[in-house]
Amino acid sequence: MAMRGQLREEHALELYNLGAEATILLVLAASARIAKLSGHSPSTPSGMKPVYEKENTPPKKRRKKPGARNGHRGTRRAAPVQIDERQEHRLECCPDCGGDLQQCDRKRTRIIEDLMDDIRSLATEHTIFPDYCSACKKHVEPVLPDAMPGATIGHKLVSLSSWFHYGLGITVSQVQDILNHHLHTTITPGGLIHSWQRLAEVMAPWYEEIGRQARSSTYLHADAEGDR
Repeated sequence: MAMRGQLREEHALELYNLGAEATILLVLAASARIAKLSGHSPSTPSGMKPVYEKENTPPKKRRKKPGARNGHRGTRRAAPVQIDERQEHRLECCPDCGGDLQQCDRKRTRIIEDLMDDIRSLATEHTIFPDYCSACKKHVEPVLPDAMPGATIGHKLVSLSSWFHYGLGITVSQVQDILNHHLHTTITPGGLIHSWQRLAEVMAPWYEEIGRQARSSTYLHADAEGDR
């Protein structure tokens, strides 16, 4: 009866009372029967079964229609605050048949933001005149505000490259490729790392001050969800 699918609860209980050997024999026989009928054993992973042998389960219905509700105010990218250039576009003839066009008063605008063609670094030669101070009995010279002392890389390049590496997680070699290719500058990995180390020395007092204020604050707020 078990092999024909006619086994009922009272019959299964009788077999169970016969002992463990009878129960094991029944389970093994039923498993072999199932494997023979389906071509696969019950332990066969679903991914190894042909699609036509799997049970067809109806797709789950969406709970709600995707998108915002009717009447909801749409959101889009904000328009630039400043327009740097304006261009007008008008056809001289019909692009389909080449016929003359009658000019209309209608028009529409489309704002497009893109990078300029001359994305490059700016190399500036600074001539410094150290003059002698008779009161201090020494030579003094002006301080260049565009770079750290002794550095050959300006503040903007150091800030951008450090944000690439520490803010976005871009590798040093990839940062070098971006600067050398897109900005048309020449910089080595050692030069990048040295400039970041000098930047860390300059920013260390502000970093320590932030930590001191955080430790002395009454409340500390933390985000446990992490970045998404």
